[in-house]
Amino acid sequence: MLSLIPPYYLVALGLGLAAIVVVLFYSFTRTTNYEVQEKLKKAQLRKKQQTKEL
Repeated sequence: MLSLIPPYYLVALGLGLAAIVVVLFYSFTRTTNYEVQEKLKKAQLRKKQQTKEL
């Protein structure tokens, strides 16, 4: 089956799949880092509010 497909098509397909995996991984890690930063900000705001109440 693979012998029917020219090798440069296989190379292009492989590079395309690798690019998709890299983009998905990058976007997932960026989102996770953003969520962590937002949680830290919320925690800091809560601490400030609690100290004001006391």
